[in-house]
Amino acid sequence: MVSERFVVGIDDTNDDPDGGGTSKLARDWAAAIEAEGFGTLFGVTRHQLWQSPKIEATSHNRALAVAIESERNVLDVEDHVVDFVRANAAASANPGIAVFSRHTDMPHALAFGRRAQQELLKLTDADRYSTESNVALRGLGGNRMGMIGALAAVGLHTGGKDGLFIDLAGIRDLEGRVTAGQIRVQSALEHVIDEDTGEELDRDDLVDTGNWVRPRMIEDEPVLLTRRSPDEKKLWLTVDRRPAS
Repeated sequence: MVSERFVVGIDDTNDDPDGGGTSKLARDWAAAIEAEGFGTLFGVTRHQLWQSPKIEATSHNRALAVAIESERNVLDVEDHVVDFVRANAAASANPGIAVFSRHTDMPHALAFGRRAQQELLKLTDADRYSTESNVALRGLGGNRMGMIGALAAVGLHTGGKDGLFIDLAGIRDLEGRVTAGQIRVQSALEHVIDEDTGEELDRDDLVDTGNWVRPRMIEDEPVLLTRRSPDEKKLWLTVDRRPAS
């Protein structure tokens, strides 16, 4: 059978700052996909949406996108994520899921994602955009407000220029100081870039990971941005560091 790439947006409106909520739900589903042999994971990205007191969110109003490749069809993918979210979302959540397939109109979905970063959107907006862009969109409980974030995450991820990878093969095992070459060998990261010059780091260049490697989505690929340490000339620091607790 021929494999197909899918991007699944998940938002349960329960954005726990301690790493639970939507982030944990998306990562757990991604792990289940691979454990069950349902598909191959190509990363989980987190997307920051518009923040406002009018928007229901526990902390930062973030939505997640999970990229997979599978021999299953879009209906199988939709059923799998729906069953998982229903079984694992918090009781207080209002989860929504969105599924992007080869039949989806990416520019239209991206337009919705960008709007969600700049203004307050309604469920009617999500329903209209999902229909026009041919994205499978489901609300799974409560007031269904997670549908907005789920659709936005799908659009922003497939647009290829937004988001932070919170899961990608090998990145959570990178700790301490490692060379750029080790990062490329031990993870799915191929690009370790000097932010100032835009050039790839040499394989022997030493990078302080801060025990928290979260590449950015840049031009459809995960890219780890670094900058020279102000204290050690031969050391690079990751640009995106672990948020202060």
